[in-house]
Amino acid sequence: MKNILKTFGLLLLSGTAFVACDDYLDRQPDEQLTPDQIFLKASTTEQYLTNVYAYQPNYSDPSGQTLPWAPCADESSIAYTGRSYTQINYDTWDPSINLQRSYTYNNIYKGIREASYFMQHVYECPEIGDTDKGYMYNEARFLRAYYYSLLMSTFGPVFILGDEPTDYEQEDLNERERDSWEKCVDYVTTELYEASKGLPQEWASAKYGRATKGAALAIRSRVYLYSARKLFNGNDLYKGVIDKYGNPLFPTVYDEKKWETAAQAAKDVIDMNIYGLVGADGTDPYGSLHDLYTTVGPVNSVTEMIFSRIVSAYNWGIAATPRMARSRAYGSFGPTQKLVDAFAMANGRYPITGYTDGDQARPIIDPDAGYSESGFSKFKHPIYGDELETFKMYQNREPRFYVNVFWSGMTWHGANKKTANVQFYFNGNSGPGKSHNYPPTGYLAHKFTNPSIDTSTGNYGYLDFPVFRYAEILLNYVEALNELEGSYTDEATGITVTRNTEEIKKYFNMIRYRAGMPGITDAELNSRDDMREAIKQERKVEFALEGLRYHDLRRWGDADAAYNTKIIGWNTKARVNNRTGFYTRTIWDSERIQKRVFTQKMYFFPIPQTTLDHNAKLVQNPGW
Repeated sequence: MKNILKTFGLLLLSGTAFVACDDYLDRQPDEQLTPDQIFLKASTTEQYLTNVYAYQPNYSDPSGQTLPWAPCADESSIAYTGRSYTQINYDTWDPSINLQRSYTYNNIYKGIREASYFMQHVYECPEIGDTDKGYMYNEARFLRAYYYSLLMSTFGPVFILGDEPTDYEQEDLNERERDSWEKCVDYVTTELYEASKGLPQEWASAKYGRATKGAALAIRSRVYLYSARKLFNGNDLYKGVIDKYGNPLFPTVYDEKKWETAAQAAKDVIDMNIYGLVGADGTDPYGSLHDLYTTVGPVNSVTEMIFSRIVSAYNWGIAATPRMARSRAYGSFGPTQKLVDAFAMANGRYPITGYTDGDQARPIIDPDAGYSESGFSKFKHPIYGDELETFKMYQNREPRFYVNVFWSGMTWHGANKKTANVQFYFNGNSGPGKSHNYPPTGYLAHKFTNPSIDTSTGNYGYLDFPVFRYAEILLNYVEALNELEGSYTDEATGITVTRNTEEIKKYFNMIRYRAGMPGITDAELNSRDDMREAIKQERKVEFALEGLRYHDLRRWGDADAAYNTKIIGWNTKARVNNRTGFYTRTIWDSERIQKRVFTQKMYFFPIPQTTLDHNAKLVQNPGW
């Protein structure tokens, strides 16, 4: 109780908007309240719920300060050194190292505890009506289950605390053991489903960002999909991980029916008929994608953000704004060449079909793609209309390429004003010769960039950063359908699910058409293996730089192959901006570029040593 009240001291802020600021948890209490006092007033009751929301990790900070997913994924690189995420990239970490500031094992359990405490007391508030108290109860129930899902995706099976707001840091939990993966999945998906029944389909605009029925069902869909994949479905690597009774913590036998469950869970969200893709007709993919990533709230009455976190764009902005555009701009976060290579051409063909070496330094180019890595020519940027001498690699690519990638030689746009062309080679205005802040691979992230904002003044605006958007539901559904070997009928609903190629084609092509791309071919559609690779490719480009890639590679079992390579970028050490200087695919092996190492043990993070010391009954993850 003492620690719960200490946490509540963080809550006493003005306003009722559920917007989680980056420094939220650093606020000092204005006063201390007893439990009886907290739930006497509507204002303090709502503030307590705000605190439960505030335990969400900050997905929009690419620096690795709070989450390691962006700087550890193979799609991106950042110049910041001395950060804890580099220990993951180098595999120089162990259970004694507290890697992340807010996304830690203990901190997420604190959020779980706060949610349970709120659920236990919210109905005591006399100033809030029963309907609103029901919504608030189920918001906390949703958040508690969501926090468990975050722990599970990172650490594997965890221990479920139940409804009591257990302060496990103080209580003697030497008898507490990790629950099995199946029990964790059953608990979390059931909690999310039950919470969905008591949540509204949408909120008024003033309460945008709060949990909804769709948010609960969407996270449920993700949990089921992850559980069906190789990492969590009969993986031989974890057959020896058992509890004190000899029971396996991980499923030891592959269960085909998990794909039926995952498919139906995604379809439950689709069948709500309240979500859509912004610019679904594909007539203006550039404008639609720009609006999707720079607007807070629905775009033209279309809700694609099922669950998102409204945050200051400062952290993302200073990392993705070139240094020459503003004195306090670090210009250091951007795609790797591997991500740049992944985007298709405008004609739908993928320019790079493979590599002659494991480090992606020598690409195999599709001769029919219309792609070249030789020379420059005049090219009009399809978003900004600037006509500049442009490296041919960047010409005639699919729309999502231009939404995501800022390359050397582009013009920076701020407050709808042009500034000098940005150069990332050594002597360029944003290259390493001027500062230690520069993009190591020679690219900056362009997604979430709003050209109407004048970043030179230090104003970066706000981001409606996606935690879960409708595009993921569509690809979850398609991925699950593609893996089905037979037909399955749900006993409770009577619904039959099968590998329906027409359904796969319909929902997969919705993503393609919105992006201005041609649809899937019948040859790809009719081959489960080819379709699986097409889905992986589509997730890679559709969710680029949004924090999903690291988990996708792990759940597919692809992480060791993807990460045990060196990072490729341009030669930012070059002092000349030409084909033999800067524009040379360069294998980097330095602290700035973070050569990646991935071993089998890294498929799951280690349970912190401090937690193991407190609870001797916990079983550590294999290899740690």
